Amino acid sequence: MGLSKSHIRMVAIMIIGVLLAVLNQTLLSPAFPAIMAEFQIDTTTVQWLASGYSLVEAVIIPLSAFLIGRLSTRRLFIGGMATFTVGSALASWAPSFGVLLAGRILQALGTGAMMPMVTTVIMLVFPREKRGTAMGMIGLIIGFAPAVGPAVSGLIIDSFGWHILFGVIAGLACVILLLAAFGLKDYGSFERVPLDGMSLALSSIGLPILLCGLSTFASSTNYVLTAAMIIAGIVLLALFVRRQNKLEHPMLRMNVLSSKRFATAVGVIALMQAALVSMSVTLPLYIQSVLGQTATVSGLVTLPGAVAGAIMAIVAGRIFDRSGARKIALCGGILTVCAGIGLCLLGAESSVILITVANLGIMVGVQLVITPLNTWGINSLDNSVVQHANGLSQTLNQMAGSFGTALVVSLGSVSASFVSDASPTQKLFVSDHVAFITVTVLFAIGLSLIIFRVRDKRREGAQPQTRSCVGASEGSSIDKATSTNGATQDVSSQTITVADAMDVNAPVLYDDATVGDALKVFAASETSGITISDHDGTVIGFVSDGDIMGYLGKIDASFIDPSLNIYVLFDDDDLRSRLTTLLALNVMKVATKKVITIEQSVPLDTACHVLAQRRIKKLPVVHEGALVGAISRRNVMYYLSCQADAEDGISASDNAATTLREHSQE
Repeated sequence: MGLSKSHIRMVAIMIIGVLLAVLNQTLLSPAFPAIMAEFQIDTTTVQWLASGYSLVEAVIIPLSAFLIGRLSTRRLFIGGMATFTVGSALASWAPSFGVLLAGRILQALGTGAMMPMVTTVIMLVFPREKRGTAMGMIGLIIGFAPAVGPAVSGLIIDSFGWHILFGVIAGLACVILLLAAFGLKDYGSFERVPLDGMSLALSSIGLPILLCGLSTFASSTNYVLTAAMIIAGIVLLALFVRRQNKLEHPMLRMNVLSSKRFATAVGVIALMQAALVSMSVTLPLYIQSVLGQTATVSGLVTLPGAVAGAIMAIVAGRIFDRSGARKIALCGGILTVCAGIGLCLLGAESSVILITVANLGIMVGVQLVITPLNTWGINSLDNSVVQHANGLSQTLNQMAGSFGTALVVSLGSVSASFVSDASPTQKLFVSDHVAFITVTVLFAIGLSLIIFRVRDKRREGAQPQTRSCVGASEGSSIDKATSTNGATQDVSSQTITVADAMDVNAPVLYDDATVGDALKVFAASETSGITISDHDGTVIGFVSDGDIMGYLGKIDASFIDPSLNIYVLFDDDDLRSRLTTLLALNVMKVATKKVITIEQSVPLDTACHVLAQRRIKKLPVVHEGALVGAISRRNVMYYLSCQADAEDGISASDNAATTLREHSQE
């Protein structure tokens, strides 16, 4: 089933909205020095543009289920985008830092309200067999497109100033609003969930108070007030956690942290988030204010790391599937610490190339840690609480980014106060240097957690099985071998072809079969893949057990943008409903349509090369365009075992008898 025109239009509009929201989060960092100069503020103050944004999202994200249950998808998207637009316009005009911060808060409110809904709807609007494509599309947008954000931002800032940067965002947001007003329709019906007002109040008050205390202790003249804010924030958040554990429908289900694996994964990822967001604030200040480079250079420095990190997220997922979480997370953790040490060794006149390499190492290392650990942690939980775990993880990541930035910047400011006789540039260098050390310490703590807490579940190895070459004839010699189709050839004088080893009785399905029909064939033949042909015998598809598993498996995924904001797509279909839909589905909906076939007259070593290089298990075999059988790795191994028996002068029947005796003795 394909998407209707209205669904295609809806997906396109929402994806453009997602792109702008993610781009907005990566555009601002190069503007920090210019904003500091215009408003005469220090790093402790300017960091609120980053930490305040993350903090507001941390408060709003847990409300996403409540909002989508109360408002239609169209109203929620338009409302969120309208709030984002007003915030962007306000920031563009901003005559003071307070107005600019208010604009950023409105941007965060709009983003936090619509982003969870958008990612959910984009996944649900696609048929299940196409959701992998949908998530791949979202992943590419979130991962690659914002990689150019800082570079573009730097060019705009150097050419026109930071006010124009927000003006461009506001203009693009207006276009999206118009598209949504005329082209967006409601989709789906979502459950109305209750909202606990006390929980909202505790989190909405406790988080800002705690952050304010952490952010101001470096510059405060009233340390009693600062300490009081920190203590009050901790107490309010403790009451929030206590209340969540008592409510039947909590905003955040905190008891998922009772899983040691999930708690470890969340802790490590939060540390990485805190370090990365902090570095995104500190690095542009160091490049522009200490090294004297332009905003354009500041943006270009992060480009290689953003692109490499996006690519590594895909690679890391594949490595995790093969080798588990520990090895790849260890490699990533070690890489982040080494790259962090590289940042700590930078001087007041270091090369931009060294900074680029260090940033590249950090971005790649963080992806090697976050991608496998996110899945490793979620997999330890029961499916019924995964949605709560995702919400908690997202909220904690935003909080970590906010608190980490406040902590790192404040420590840097305190350190600069110890060199009061130094020049302004030297003070900035000391502040940035201490910030880099703090970031490296956060990476080191994350690495220690990986070393001591991350373990892969041991897998029991498969027991080797022996299969007799029962097709060989009595008294076979080196010149004779029997293929799986029963033909006997003289191997000393003839080329061994695919026809000699292929399975002529390989299962096949017609293109009008259902997946239910395919499952019956899978069960009866114990095969791993079935060729699909039309009624004329032309190969048009291939369905594997992996295709079936891919449809039935939960399609939860997380995507990480270059500033390390994590977006989670949650699949809440239960297995029984997935299976019911799957059984009636036409087999071509889940099958691979681009099928590699091989002629039966092709030499067998050519087929071996294709099977090995393409990393596939089975090839349909054709003759003059019509399907005549299949050749698999198992067929080849079976044929070669017969060859080996023939060369040793052992008959297949004797070999079978020997095998039976060995098994009976065991």
